[in-house]
Amino acid sequence: MKPDLREKQARLATLMQERGPRITEIARKLDESPETVRYWFKHNILGRRGVAYQAVLNYEGLGFKRIHAVIDFADDYLPHAKEILISMNSLCYLTNYFRTFPSGYYVILLTVPSQFERQYRRLLADMQEVGIFRLLQVDGLDWIRASPMKTKYFDFGTGKWDFDWSKIVSEKKSVAPKLNPRGLVRFDREDLLILQKLQVDATKSLGKISRELKIPYPQVYNHFGHITDAGQVLLYRINWPATGPRSQEDLKAWQQQHAHMGIQFIVRSSTESEQRELMTKMDRLPFIWSNGVGEGIFYSEFTVPLEYYSETFQYLAQALLDSRGRTEYFIGDQINALSFTVPTRLYDKETEAWTNNADEALTKFKNLVLTLNGS
Repeated sequence: MKPDLREKQARLATLMQERGPRITEIARKLDESPETVRYWFKHNILGRRGVAYQAVLNYEGLGFKRIHAVIDFADDYLPHAKEILISMNSLCYLTNYFRTFPSGYYVILLTVPSQFERQYRRLLADMQEVGIFRLLQVDGLDWIRASPMKTKYFDFGTGKWDFDWSKIVSEKKSVAPKLNPRGLVRFDREDLLILQKLQVDATKSLGKISRELKIPYPQVYNHFGHITDAGQVLLYRINWPATGPRSQEDLKAWQQQHAHMGIQFIVRSSTESEQRELMTKMDRLPFIWSNGVGEGIFYSEFTVPLEYYSETFQYLAQALLDSRGRTEYFIGDQINALSFTVPTRLYDKETEAWTNNADEALTKFKNLVLTLNGS
């Protein structure tokens, strides 16, 4: 691709992440026609297999906390791990899981209403107590900051990352994260239903969303304006191959083996100054997916093309030198991994509030124990 065209398309991709699917506004910024911009985005960016355009929700602003846990299923329950984890999405606000190499443990992320955090931590402990888990390690994250795709390092013409590694890792810029400066944001059930559609595919027109949800178009239009004005979406991210949240119907399509490696790590007993320093170092990498912070915890996640795994691990080893002994890595098995959208089924339309299903979930999992034990 010609350098000027590559630069313009990278700029288009950046603007689509920052401003959302506002084609006419972005076309003016690029001094191109809306038709040209729409064609570029559809054919030159989204046209590549596995690339998606999806909304990243402001979960903290919507009133959620994150519970990050490492679990190992007891032998009797390991063959049913996927079914149990999918049930946990329906019952327990689980929004992400993946199996790790080489241990076979699972890393799960629960995105729970903040007022129910204690109850769902207790639920995980109860699942260990009744024998479903034989290992459980739980950490709380106050927030997770999603990172947009670093489009300037990606050649959409060839579908490959293209950059000077030495220049990137020697950058000295600092990062001052500002997440959710407005505090909590207002929302209702219709907002959540529209957000769920945008998490799967943010290229969908409001007309199509209206038809799928069976909500009148003017109502969808007004709700989308509220979603935007209230800051319910942090950014619209271009997700490279098959890494974004998918609906249950898209499970099979999502679970495909591809040339990327999922990596997470947690640094424990970290101070605020160390967390800021680590965030600056992690944000230099093109493959950063998200950073997060909890009390004494720094969390980071990457999606790394296999051709860059060696350089990435070398960089991480140096960047985390001072925190060795306090750092735990999790290498993801892409075949046994799944992300879910915001759990609208757990929002009660009548009370306009999230439901606490912890007791009901525990009862169902206890019944599973009885069933598998033949009682």
